Amino acid sequence: MMLSLNMKSFGRIPKFIIGLCIVLTISPGFLARLDMFYIDDMVWFLLLFPCFIFSYYLGFAGGLFAAVTVNIYHMFWFFYEKYLRMAELVNQELALHLGVAIVTFLCSIGVGLLSEKLRDKQIQLQILNQKLKQLALYDSLTSLPNRHYFMEKLSESLLGDQSVSLMFIDLDGFKQVNDTYGHVEGDNILKEVAQRLKGFSNDCTFVSRLGGDEFIVMLIGADQEKSSEKAKDILGLLQLEVKDLMISASIGIAVSKHGDTPSSLLKSADTAMYKVKSTGKNAVGAGGQ
Repeated sequence: MMLSLNMKSFGRIPKFIIGLCIVLTISPGFLARLDMFYIDDMVWFLLLFPCFIFSYYLGFAGGLFAAVTVNIYHMFWFFYEKYLRMAELVNQELALHLGVAIVTFLCSIGVGLLSEKLRDKQIQLQILNQKLKQLALYDSLTSLPNRHYFMEKLSESLLGDQSVSLMFIDLDGFKQVNDTYGHVEGDNILKEVAQRLKGFSNDCTFVSRLGGDEFIVMLIGADQEKSSEKAKDILGLLQLEVKDLMISASIGIAVSKHGDTPSSLLKSADTAMYKVKSTGKNAVGAGGQ
């Protein structure tokens, strides 16, 4: 629970509402002199408005500040009017004004505590939304963008003026690692591959895990030659040794042409990768369109 206030805190409250709070704090002292239809006593409940406002915007500390401020003014006016100015103090009126002070304090504290709780819930909801977004768009094992996120990004990129190049990556020997040393070792390999591929990420390069041991790298504005050079760099990084087993990669490249859709371009890259698989693995292949 925060009890500190500063000038920046008051900046959360719209200026016209602060002005209204000041008016409703000061006005009961003047309206109380009308002495008609109980207005002289009931107007003091206008002090609840600034208490509610400050509690809502600033929480418990704001409500406490407002309650202390308005009641200092309230009790000062009462004792001045009834004791110093008129030299009399009526017990019944004193009881009413003390009641107003107690009510404003309790309401301010109550609304302030409620505001604090609502703010905490809002923060929790924001954190939960971030976690849900993470689950929806990112792979839980590698933290790379998942297939859904990649397809959205690919669709968006194909609408632009620049060419789009895909490098479809499939790990060679991964199944043997899983079968020989178990899925924990296999997961470690996937995380290591993801970590190495992240080094290629920038404004023009998007790295994603499609699923299993399949990864994809999307290049924006790269032609066939540049894509092949980048693929060879990636191929060199994905030479891993797991005890007595070797892991490498087969990479298929597809560069977008007029009329390509996200599915057709991805299929072309996939086809190019399988051609590499069928002709020896651990290499880069292009075409497949």
